[in-house]
Amino acid sequence: MKKVIFLLLDGARRDALENHIANGFMPNLKAITEDGGSFSTAVTVFPSTTGPAYLPFISGVFPGTSNLPGIRWFDKISFSKNINSLESHRSYVGVEGLLFNRDIKKSQPTIFEIVENSRSIFNEITRGLKSSFDMTKLSKAYYKLKSHFSGSNSIDDIAFSKLTKAINSGAQFIFCCFLGVDSNSHISGWNSKQVIDSYINFDYKLGLMMDELKDSNQLSETLLIITSDHGHSDTSNHIEIVDILTDAGYKVFSYPLIYKKYSEDVDAAVMVSGNSMSHIYLRKDGNWEKNFSFKDSEILIEKLLSFEGIDIVMAKNEKGQIVIRSKRGIALLEDKETGVFYTPLLNDPFGFTGIEDYISYDEVLDLTFDTKYPDSLTQIAQIFKSSRCGDIVISAESGYDLRKDFEVPEHKSSHGSLNSEHMHVPLVMNKKVTESKIRTVDLYPTILDYLGFPCPSKIDGKKLDIN
Repeated sequence: MKKVIFLLLDGARRDALENHIANGFMPNLKAITEDGGSFSTAVTVFPSTTGPAYLPFISGVFPGTSNLPGIRWFDKISFSKNINSLESHRSYVGVEGLLFNRDIKKSQPTIFEIVENSRSIFNEITRGLKSSFDMTKLSKAYYKLKSHFSGSNSIDDIAFSKLTKAINSGAQFIFCCFLGVDSNSHISGWNSKQVIDSYINFDYKLGLMMDELKDSNQLSETLLIITSDHGHSDTSNHIEIVDILTDAGYKVFSYPLIYKKYSEDVDAAVMVSGNSMSHIYLRKDGNWEKNFSFKDSEILIEKLLSFEGIDIVMAKNEKGQIVIRSKRGIALLEDKETGVFYTPLLNDPFGFTGIEDYISYDEVLDLTFDTKYPDSLTQIAQIFKSSRCGDIVISAESGYDLRKDFEVPEHKSSHGSLNSEHMHVPLVMNKKVTESKIRTVDLYPTILDYLGFPCPSKIDGKKLDIN
């Protein structure tokens, strides 16, 4: 029986894996790539953060398509009608993470709804999965909280223990999250000894898993996928977006101080994801339902760009075009269903050269893949498709993030932005991959095809050729 084992090495950088293989720290991963396998680079989604960046793997769509544009979001329409509505705002960091499954669009089937004989380990997105097949259902909250505050590799040890049971359960699809790299990166920096130890620990467990597959004669029919949802970059400066808006005269709603919606007449909301990306929502003329255009927010955008560390700022204009600003330049972006129309004005905000006019989504990936902002035009277009997208969207420069207060422990490394350090992720498979330019959203149809299941037509990814 064919099966797929999907190992999500949360927070792993592509170059980190490459360096650790070269330095002899990950011999089992090296063996997979040299024994008929492949080591590729893939591009994740914006925001490049846990939760939204899991959606490509589990539902085959971008966060904007699923209307889940961040690990935190605000819904202006729902908030205007009822500030107590469950649909008015969300933070998947904490108890509201239990609502992730109900928030995914019902029209987008998860892989668990298609492949019923599946198992999940330390993954929050489990819609369609039989309750007993969620192998960490009762323990994930405890271990994730422990990992967040203290790091360590203990959560990965638990994951491997569950993984071994899943392999011998006869499951066709196994989704297993290893969270040690991500937790330790936040606490001590992406290339610290603690993080390197997490990579080494993962590789050791990987070797044991491969031995188990060989001993049980399951390896030949198993597709093994090892990838990540985002990379990391070290953070030395924290910018508090709430303080910037407060100084500009706004009364700001943000997590964890959500009680302010009762005590103040809030007219702005800030929702940060991964700490290097943020949505800003603004009330216009006392009405949350009105659109706040680039022209309306131009003064605030100039103020934001005056801060070192705020890299890219985006907002829609009156015509529905996305205005992209940076200190380098300004451009207009229009979604054209099969691609984008991109018009640099003055200078290009990304520093691109020769990229303009109509560009298909395949061409966007090809032309920007090796730049500092891979697939950025596609990713900006998709997130603005969400009705919960901010009036202003910010991407931070490497070395900075956008949340200073209420972040315990202090983040020494962050993610979420359009920067390649966050957007490029490793993709290791025990099969050869033909394509050289890959999006993480391509893995969903690839898995379904390998297992012989029909793929939904309305997805954002496309099947990879593997052999």
